[in-house]
Amino acid sequence: MGEVAGMTVEHSGVDVVVVGGGIAGASAAAYLSANGLSVMVLEKQETYEDIVRGEWIAPWGLREAQTLGVEDAFGLGGAWEIREWTQWDETVHPDEAETVDMTRFVPGVGGPMSFPHHEVCALMAEQAEDNGAVVVMGAQRAHVTAGTRPEVRYRHGGREHLVKPRLVIGATGRGCTVGRQVGVHMATSVHHWGGGVRVTGLDDWPMDVQAMGTEDDKMFMVFPQGEGNARLYINFPTANSRRYQGPEGEKRFIADFELRSLPDGGKSVYAAARPIGPLKVWPSVSMFPEQPVVMDGVVLVGDEAGNADTVLGTGLSCSLRDTREVCEVLVGGDDWSPPAFEPYLAERKFRMGRLHFGADIIARLHCEFGPEAAERRRRARALMAENFAASVTGLLNMVPPEDVPDFGFSEFFAERLFRERA
Repeated sequence: MGEVAGMTVEHSGVDVVVVGGGIAGASAAAYLSANGLSVMVLEKQETYEDIVRGEWIAPWGLREAQTLGVEDAFGLGGAWEIREWTQWDETVHPDEAETVDMTRFVPGVGGPMSFPHHEVCALMAEQAEDNGAVVVMGAQRAHVTAGTRPEVRYRHGGREHLVKPRLVIGATGRGCTVGRQVGVHMATSVHHWGGGVRVTGLDDWPMDVQAMGTEDDKMFMVFPQGEGNARLYINFPTANSRRYQGPEGEKRFIADFELRSLPDGGKSVYAAARPIGPLKVWPSVSMFPEQPVVMDGVVLVGDEAGNADTVLGTGLSCSLRDTREVCEVLVGGDDWSPPAFEPYLAERKFRMGRLHFGADIIARLHCEFGPEAAERRRRARALMAENFAASVTGLLNMVPPEDVPDFGFSEFFAERLFRERA
């Protein structure tokens, strides 16, 4: 309950404050409140808005959602199962592009899902509220102080608020707001830039097929969301970071899907797509925490704890894995001290090491451009055709990192994949 002390509203009896109401934060709140803990969520948005990224979740991430009990938010929020993945490329004829059945990797789950991120977040937050959590939308200037008695201050409704929970979960995403406040700094690297926009009108695009491919100076993706809707993405060189700026940016972005790599030259996309959301571009940043993401009174999860290059598409799956592992500690006993989270830190270190390695390979293969890069993809494709084991890093999109064979993370494997001769 809130009590007024001077000009500050103090909230007592809160076990966990979750700062950030995205997929990681909202799923944590839903799970913890369902298991009897008193939870408060602080989300800076007044209402959830389209942030463009984070709209594809791998089958292994969906399994994590099932474990957390939040899978219905995806279904009710418009999630669409994508059953096939076709890898197009300028080095092969469209009719020879390889197609993978994505429904066979995780039993009981099916293929990956594509969905409007903001709508799923809203439903997860609603689920948390239904379970008894307090969700504060429009919470501004949240500030966390770590310690055995952590504090969270924020501003809402024209008043200053103070909460003294047992634990704070930092889940503010790539902004790393909580991490910076408690002294966790990130080493970063940028391999390329990316952009995306949600569109409708793709009535002639097969809604159960996702496209990924590279042509000229673009790595393109089409992720169907059902009923003619899709999220379009393009990765491009950092030197061209301003290519979609200006009032005609959306038009140029969609026009860039005129691609000879696609069976119809991309006409079912560029000639039909109509934007139904904002166009945003960003540097594709890989983030590596330089300090532990667990300390007295604070645990970081999701992108706030570090992330791999977005080209791998595992960000949401990682967020849900983080949430599940942290929440299992919180509902499993009274010891919430940093040593209780050592298994989380160990598993995350192992997982992120594999994901960074795999993302680096995918980025080098598909997000580098020009004749030399095209020849590199041609050689790698020939090697994969000769030996299916060479495509092992592609499994990271589908199955948990721990289930991918160890040899896929060796320097020998990388050297073999990128050698100069097929």
